[in-house]
Amino acid sequence: MGHSFQILPDQQRFGPTGFEWYFLSIREKNKWVLTVGGERVLLYKKKYEGQRCPFFDTVRHTNAQHEDTTCYGQGFVGGFFQPIEIVISLLSSGPEEFTKTEFGIQRTYKPHSWTLWEPLLATGDMIVRRNNQRFLVTQVFPRRFKHFVTHQDFDLAEVERGSILYQIPSGL
Repeated sequence: MGHSFQILPDQQRFGPTGFEWYFLSIREKNKWVLTVGGERVLLYKKKYEGQRCPFFDTVRHTNAQHEDTTCYGQGFVGGFFQPIEIVISLLSSGPEEFTKTEFGIQRTYKPHSWTLWEPLLATGDMIVRRNNQRFLVTQVFPRRFKHFVTHQDFDLAEVERGSILYQIPSGL
């Protein structure tokens, strides 16, 4: 355990009064809460490097959004890395928002969620539930104790069913 906290000061008394004990107990409680009440999902980390998408417009810095099964509108070939199975807690978002569009009324579901300290989430990552419902991470708020991340709160935006992102095989 000592080598994973090399930047921490040496703890002479390891126990209920030690810093490492408090930090690890916070992380263990978070693991337990997710084990009991969390939901297993697939996390697709967005690519930020690699081979540029052939549909990328270098003048406008945009991607073709439709019929792009090579890059899925993300700017790099493949769009996302291989999925990772993680456990998250989807918290209720309160009342849903309804937006009037030219095609009718659109329901907007924006759950606020949290997960463990790793893997680190970033804006643009995609989460897929077992029912194939897909969300994009819009904001991430790492929660810290003495500069170390204990868990991550994040906001999600539901992906519309007709989106190109639904053509990514989910593996569920």
